[in-house]
Amino acid sequence: MKKYALLIFAAITFIGCEVIEDNSPGLQSEINDVFFRANDARAAEKDDGSYVIQGYTQDEILTLSIKDPFPGIYELGGGSENFASFEDALGNLRVTSPFGGGQVEIVPGGWDAVEKTLTGNFNFTTITPGVDTLTVASGIFYKVPYAFGLEEPIQNGPPNGNAGTFVASVDNNVFTPSVVTAVNTDNAIVITGATATVSIAITFPLDTAIGLYSLPRTGFQATYTDINGLEQELLGNVIVIGNDQITRRVKGTFSFQTQNHEISQGQFNVVYN
Repeated sequence: MKKYALLIFAAITFIGCEVIEDNSPGLQSEINDVFFRANDARAAEKDDGSYVIQGYTQDEILTLSIKDPFPGIYELGGGSENFASFEDALGNLRVTSPFGGGQVEIVPGGWDAVEKTLTGNFNFTTITPGVDTLTVASGIFYKVPYAFGLEEPIQNGPPNGNAGTFVASVDNNVFTPSVVTAVNTDNAIVITGATATVSIAITFPLDTAIGLYSLPRTGFQATYTDINGLEQELLGNVIVIGNDQITRRVKGTFSFQTQNHEISQGQFNVVYN
């Protein structure tokens, strides 16, 4: 582990020309060849035994989610329950599922159940068809402390005049709603983006933890409504990137298919009431 600490120290000195203490928790990587170093790194054990690791700057968040903390390699992307994501300063989310890939490695001795820390490395690629590809390389996280629950740095109100931001692609056409709402109804969060003729709604339990959820699934629902009526998801997924019940901010991505439509590249970043 001392050797690993020296490696992260050397990497930080070489790439960022900065010095941190060997025993400080940290997370860093190169994102599209630009050095990224988190100001704060935290992790959490979820109720199902999976783990989330997040690194924050003032306006960016890098997230890693793996099914357990045991030393080894966890593949990302495709239908894997493991995933990685990056949120940029504009609130755009890029996620490894379903088109990207990569891996997270918990190094030997990297899970310290006594000190409750995680150490390892990562790399991943996200692919948003027709938009861009984001490459994250040379990722390292060192002695990131974990506990139950994960709270993000406090942010201000909704990202825009509505409940927040909501975008998607419908049958390969950009869907930009004029109205975005997010409400807590019967212990469920209902997020809706609507124009004059079309609406998309995503519903999931209020206490949903960060993770990837395949559809159909109990407590979850995705619907598309137009002048021909309502269509419910036949298959798809919702990835929750953050859910802070104190500030009531929730964000994530979604994609699903109905009988007649394909909804893809969906993103939401909202504050519900």
